[in-house]
Amino acid sequence: MKKSLIFISLSLLVMKGAAQENNLNNANNYLRSGELDKAKNAIDLAAEHEKTKTQNKMWYYRGKTYLAICESKDFKNLDPDAPVKAFVSFINLLKADKNNIYTKEVTGFMISSAIRTYNHGLDEYRNGNFIKAAEELNLIFEAFPFDKDKGLTRSNISPEALNYDLYSISLDAKDIGKAKEYLQKLIDAKYKSSKIYIDMSRIYLSEKDTAKALQYIEMGRGIFDDDVKLINAELAIYIQQHKTDVLLEKINKAIESTPDNELLYYTQGLIYNEKKQPEKAEEAYKKVVELKPDHFDANFELAVMYFNRAVEWNNKASNLPLSETKKQQEYDQKAKADFASAAASFEKCHELNSNDLTTVQSLMKVYRILGDEAKSLAMKEKADKIKAAKKK
Repeated sequence: MKKSLIFISLSLLVMKGAAQENNLNNANNYLRSGELDKAKNAIDLAAEHEKTKTQNKMWYYRGKTYLAICESKDFKNLDPDAPVKAFVSFINLLKADKNNIYTKEVTGFMISSAIRTYNHGLDEYRNGNFIKAAEELNLIFEAFPFDKDKGLTRSNISPEALNYDLYSISLDAKDIGKAKEYLQKLIDAKYKSSKIYIDMSRIYLSEKDTAKALQYIEMGRGIFDDDVKLINAELAIYIQQHKTDVLLEKINKAIESTPDNELLYYTQGLIYNEKKQPEKAEEAYKKVVELKPDHFDANFELAVMYFNRAVEWNNKASNLPLSETKKQQEYDQKAKADFASAAASFEKCHELNSNDLTTVQSLMKVYRILGDEAKSLAMKEKADKIKAAKKK
């Protein structure tokens, strides 16, 4: 009797194992016939069973099934996480395929599912599912060792791009520790963006570590020495520390050794602006434009300076008593001259960047003040076009 029971138990185990093998075969057959719902059911059963869940054949059919679901119009809603399941399956297969039986065929499938997983992760990010988004993007790092033909790189997916996305996700999730970790990876990899140094600096400023914040700005300046945003960030820190004199001293000494560096004069101009010394600021910006006529920001700063000074002359003229006719005429002439200078500098900015909305709106205003209604109207029409284009 005992022998019979043992025989029956062994028979049941064999039958169960055979059933799982049948699930693999069924998944393949359903996949070939396009019955993806049935293929999914069969492969899901095989993926859960001890006998088949780690088999290379199971990973192969599972990856192909879920990739087919991604690509199908009729079945793409079967599983919202199909791209991720396909990718994980192909990666597990490539790791286990020691004899390279599947590698050549599967690598392309893996790259395709990796790209889909990347986009799926970004969708999760946009939907506010930060943890899931980070998990999915982190998975893609496993693809790079198998991507010999750089298919991911051609799709603009690189370790640096992933780290940047993961930084953004961490920041939005308010996980500052992770955000700093990903930023540091980008900095170590010499990622070509000044923003990573500015963002790391801002994080340290939020933590009241001004010294560390300045350290990262200076690190960025060493690589992107002509980046205006880094210059402004550095100045902002010195202003916060009430140490603009220290920075000005550094800039003046640097100018002595390199008097043809327009960026030093631009920073000098910003500092003089902050210190309410407009004459010295104007002198510095003029030097920038002399050395580099196409320096947009210096031209713009000059334009704003002339415009504001013109407004001051107008205000002074308005406050004069009626008897001061001669002085009023003098002030009016000075205002008109400064508005004309402002127009010339704004025109240079417009020449350098014709789609800068602030410049176009400023020209519209200056032309109207100067009485050139035709030019003012032309700038208004251009401003409307720029705003309409931004809404699209």
